[in-house]
Amino acid sequence: MPRLQFVDLESTSSRGWVTAFEEPNLYEDITNRANFALSSVAHCGGVDQLLHDSSELAWRTNMSPPHQALLTFQGKTDVSYIMLYLDYVKDESYCPQEVRIDLGWGTNDWWHQTNRRVNQPQGWVKIRLLDKRDLPRRVMALRMTVVKNHEKGRDCVIRHFRVIGPKFHHHDAMNRLMLGNTTMLGAVPAEEKDRSRVLNNHLTIR
Repeated sequence: MPRLQFVDLESTSSRGWVTAFEEPNLYEDITNRANFALSSVAHCGGVDQLLHDSSELAWRTNMSPPHQALLTFQGKTDVSYIMLYLDYVKDESYCPQEVRIDLGWGTNDWWHQTNRRVNQPQGWVKIRLLDKRDLPRRVMALRMTVVKNHEKGRDCVIRHFRVIGPKFHHHDAMNRLMLGNTTMLGAVPAEEKDRSRVLNNHLTIR
């Protein structure tokens, strides 16, 4: 059996998502900012395995579909893509074919949905979450649902799951543009009220 080259090893690791981007320096892996909850787990196939660096480990479910992974963030978080590492050659009927991503503020407040169908994938699958202006969406909760497996399989296997966000946030620049030097506003109560109003309105932007 031929020995894998370093590049091949990197592409199958949890850091291999960068190979799917022409300009990966514009993005960063923000997976570790989320709390995970999985709908079911088979023996030795839970969150730790899903987030492990090696693609030889994986999330393995233990029930009939749909299978779900729920992610929650401590605060409003910009998300750009979901990256899944799937391998139909190894997993066959355990490999997801139809996936749905829901975005929202909480488990009872979902406001955006993205569906993706893949055919016999072997490697990284990129699921776009950007809006029509190519800007990230601000969320506090994200839910991935495996709707269907290849060959109508029951359980599923997902070898990597990564949440990708922008490295540079347009909200930061916009805050500086709208609010200017905030230390100068603190001395005047009326201006402080205006500053708070502008900031609160701005934070509703997604």
